[in-house]
Amino acid sequence: MILAMLRVMALSLVRDRGALAMAFVLPPTIFVIFAAIFSGTSGDELRLQVALGVATPSTLTERLETALRDEPSLRLLPGTASSPEAVIRLVESGQADVGVMLAADLNATTTSPVTIFVDPGKLMAGAILSGQVQRLIGLEMPDLALSRTAPDISSIVGGFTPEQSARLAAAIEQLAANGADASGQANLVATETVGPQGGSGASVTYYAGAVAILFLLFSAMQSSATLIEERSSGIVDRVAVGPAGTDVVVLGKFLFLTLQGIIQVALIFTVAALVYRVDVVNHLGLWLLTSIAAAFAAAGLGLAVAAACTTKQQAQTISTFVVLVCSAIGGSMVPRFMMPPWLQDIGWFTPNAWTIEAYHGVLWRGEGLLDLIPELAWLIALGSIGALLALLVSRWRLRL
Repeated sequence: MILAMLRVMALSLVRDRGALAMAFVLPPTIFVIFAAIFSGTSGDELRLQVALGVATPSTLTERLETALRDEPSLRLLPGTASSPEAVIRLVESGQADVGVMLAADLNATTTSPVTIFVDPGKLMAGAILSGQVQRLIGLEMPDLALSRTAPDISSIVGGFTPEQSARLAAAIEQLAANGADASGQANLVATETVGPQGGSGASVTYYAGAVAILFLLFSAMQSSATLIEERSSGIVDRVAVGPAGTDVVVLGKFLFLTLQGIIQVALIFTVAALVYRVDVVNHLGLWLLTSIAAAFAAAGLGLAVAAACTTKQQAQTISTFVVLVCSAIGGSMVPRFMMPPWLQDIGWFTPNAWTIEAYHGVLWRGEGLLDLIPELAWLIALGSIGALLALLVSRWRLRL
């Protein structure tokens, strides 16, 4: 009897493709995604998008710029900004993960000659770039570190003799030519945060959007499964006798899921506004437009999956697979700037990435309607395509 029960369970699993995918495909898929993300954070796969600015070009700044552009863990944007304001704009707009500004005199000791501008929602990016800059200067430009340290040593010991000054100059020239390890990089790099709020506001804004789209997808997938129950119980057949056919069922559910999603998102951002002071009120119009588009996309995707499945169990397993994979590569679980470039590119095919960018753009970067058109257009297109597929598949199943 035990073996018979084992055989029954095995046959049930083999015949249910959704359960097979959930049991044997989803675990290694999620593992590969997270392995790609977290292995990349300590290797060349993590390639930050960096905006570079140079106040006044010089031999030293050109050498450092060359070293930065040759560094495989960094992706410098084309061109070079000439002012800190230009670098800050690139970071605040999201075109760069982090920015770096090189002063006219890298030998300056009274101020930090290298300034890193970081979005408070990506503080790790600033720390990583700061470490990379200091490492590159130590390896590629040890003469700079020594020349910045020498004036401090001179003031401590009461000045160098002409012979010592000559030997120091020769040593600096030799380091510039050959390279070697050097220390004395204290205060070489300064980090400044950009944006209108504190660091917690940026992080909370990001994760409010990330959690919102995650639960929009889960609830839409779960509620859409009622389409299968109604199809199996014959409700859809009885409704199809009417003039509108099965379209009223699909469109009615689509409208309900969209409204339900808007309410869910409103609850999440109400808590974010009251507890964490996320500025929703001053951006209420664009926030509502973004929420409608996100709920619209989740509803369309949920109905498309439900229409394609034949059983409720199959819909639940496949929908869980879709939601987890989209959330993992779309930024709901891990910020996308930490991912390898190829995984970031794949993430743009998920509703999560576009929704997170839209919410972050509205509530943190203060973007306007024109700036949001790409995100909103993609979400609305996804919802429309999903609803259209659900309509077509439902009509086709009715004729079977």
